[in-house]
Amino acid sequence: MKKLFNILIFISFIFLFIYLIKQDLIVPEIPEISWLIISFLFVFAGFYASTFSWQVALKSHGKKISHKEAIISHGQAIFAKYIPGKIWVILGRAGYISEGKEEMKNNSFVSMKEQIIYLWAGLVISAVPTFIFYKFKWISILLVFIIIMISLLLFSAPFHHWVINIFTRIFKKKLDFPVISFKKSLPIILSTSLIWLFWTVGFYIFMMAFSDDLVPIMSFAFPLSVSFGVLAIILPGGLGLREGIIVGYLTLAGLDVETATTISFMNRLWFISGEVFIFLLSFVLRMSKRA
Repeated sequence: MKKLFNILIFISFIFLFIYLIKQDLIVPEIPEISWLIISFLFVFAGFYASTFSWQVALKSHGKKISHKEAIISHGQAIFAKYIPGKIWVILGRAGYISEGKEEMKNNSFVSMKEQIIYLWAGLVISAVPTFIFYKFKWISILLVFIIIMISLLLFSAPFHHWVINIFTRIFKKKLDFPVISFKKSLPIILSTSLIWLFWTVGFYIFMMAFSDDLVPIMSFAFPLSVSFGVLAIILPGGLGLREGIIVGYLTLAGLDVETATTISFMNRLWFISGEVFIFLLSFVLRMSKRA
């Protein structure tokens, strides 16, 4: 499993490099550099909290690992999200802590479950302020509809079985995806919500580096964009979709298009810096483990 894990890291870097090459890496002028520096602390804290969330998810399923192992397995696989398909980031961190196929299967399920709850929590956090601010605009209706569907799929046994049966009839293949208990998943829900808290506050501080014409509601563009980016399975890292949602959300909230576009573009680099942070931290810990 460790050899496959190392291969995955190498492939992840290839796709990350391809992604960065496609970007127009022209850094605009940053009026308030101090706010940008402070915002980095929050994006780093969010990624650090994500290692706790991974550890909590495993512990809730009877798999105890040290926080050091949680950081290494999560951080070393972080760039796998840039490989089209999204499944690799789920399999990557599970593979590092697994010894055999059966353990790999169990840990992969826990990894997938934690990612789905992470997605669901991001959408729920975005929903209330979005609906209050935008009322019955398309973005609010779509968001509420997706949350209801995912909630029913995760926590409602009758709806869950109905969807599984339809999937089986259409694709002639049974989908192995059990119902999740809300009560048992509460520790994971709380730990993933902590991630979103750091990132949402950090995003608002990040925007303060580019504009003072802001309202707090704008900060929720971030969890909304990342959540929809996760849903976009075929796009590496939610390529393009996340930026489009941020621009649309911010302009609807009253920000000018030019500033919204700048924030959207720079936000991607801001978030990648957090990924680099957790990867380097995991790399250092992995090397110290070998020493």
